[in-house]
Amino acid sequence: MKLQDLHTHSRFDDGRASLEQMVNAAVGRGLSAIGLSIHSPIDGEYDWTARPEDLPRFIREARRLKQAYCDQIEVFCGIEFDLCSKVELSGFDYVIGSLHSTAAPNGLFSVDNTAEIARKGIMRYFDGDADAAAEAYFSQYRAIAENPEVDIVGHFDLLTKFDERCGLYDAGSRRFRDAAHAAMELLVKAGKIFELNSGAISRGYRTSPYPAEDLLRRLRELDGKILLSSDAHSAEGVSFFFKEMLEIAENCGFRTIYQLNKSGFYPISISEIE
Repeated sequence: MKLQDLHTHSRFDDGRASLEQMVNAAVGRGLSAIGLSIHSPIDGEYDWTARPEDLPRFIREARRLKQAYCDQIEVFCGIEFDLCSKVELSGFDYVIGSLHSTAAPNGLFSVDNTAEIARKGIMRYFDGDADAAAEAYFSQYRAIAENPEVDIVGHFDLLTKFDERCGLYDAGSRRFRDAAHAAMELLVKAGKIFELNSGAISRGYRTSPYPAEDLLRRLRELDGKILLSSDAHSAEGVSFFFKEMLEIAENCGFRTIYQLNKSGFYPISISEIE
């Protein structure tokens, strides 16, 4: 059984390669399928999200590549949907639900732009209480759990992106852990699939994937579902760290991961992966 990568980005948003370059990279790495995904439009954030007018062109190009490469690899057309976005989700093969910002009573701040922006957001909106900021962040996952169009939970603990360098959050604190576990339970109950995401590793921010291993172990206790994704923003990043993530998943007790075909998501045994 061959692997697939369903979370990738291209020059349609903040990626550095064309869709066709991403497909060719997946073919070269021996994947069975590649998911071409695009950041959903967010007003005022077009430096990293798609513009509304980009979506039809993206879908057309993804469908063209699906036909052009049908004898080499399966090509799926997906979208990474952010709660801050207002977009029609029909027309996509799958939807990744992600949070890139924390909503506060009197504002909103990005958790993954820069460490300084994240630090200022914690200070400004939560008086420096990082646990309160984490509680606000994870509480937003209720909306993703309640959205039937979302299939995959993207980089669940993205707010910890800078913690290996800056220590903005204490992921071991009880309040952080309780908030994360509560969100995870809602998402598992809703049948969402969590991605093991290596994007922050390939871009030099972390040495381990999302979710962190303690959260991954809790996810296994909840009988949650996982799949592998690179969140690649370049051709070189496609399927990055997949072998290592399979080992991490097994060490945390997982025996299956999920993949996508024309009929939907289905489990495969890790032991059967080539």
